[in-house]
Amino acid sequence: MAKELYVGKILTNDMITVGKQLVQRLEDTIPISDSFWFYVSEEESWRLFIVSPRVLTEGPKTVCHRVVNTLNADNDDEYALSFFNVSVTDEHYPYVSLLRNVRLSDKLFDSRLTGVGVNGSGYIEDAYIYRLYANAEYSHSQSAVINEEKAAVMA
Repeated sequence: MAKELYVGKILTNDMITVGKQLVQRLEDTIPISDSFWFYVSEEESWRLFIVSPRVLTEGPKTVCHRVVNTLNADNDDEYALSFFNVSVTDEHYPYVSLLRNVRLSDKLFDSRLTGVGVNGSGYIEDAYIYRLYANAEYSHSQSAVINEEKAAVMA
């Protein structure tokens, strides 16, 4: 059984690795359009955000249930996240919109953003992006080629 990973003020390599592993396992059960760690200054802690179109179609409770099942599944990872550190949301959540307004490219993979002002609409104190698209037109089931490219980037 994996040990629970401590999530606090500092983003660690273990957090990045465990988050990536969780996202990869979740992709087998739900479509994920965006995924990222975001430092929430009000909580003085990091949260892993999983953005899925299923939140709008099936509801957050159903998607959360799938995340909890994935977190509770036996795995060989050294560390595991607590559901307390994971947020499931849709593309309209303010942090998703804020990150999408960062026009560094049409998509971001495995990138860290620190101290970024966003067109007068907000400020990103710190974030680590596994995958983020500038628009919400990504679909988990668009094509096998896109999914293979995405998997190669996440590896």
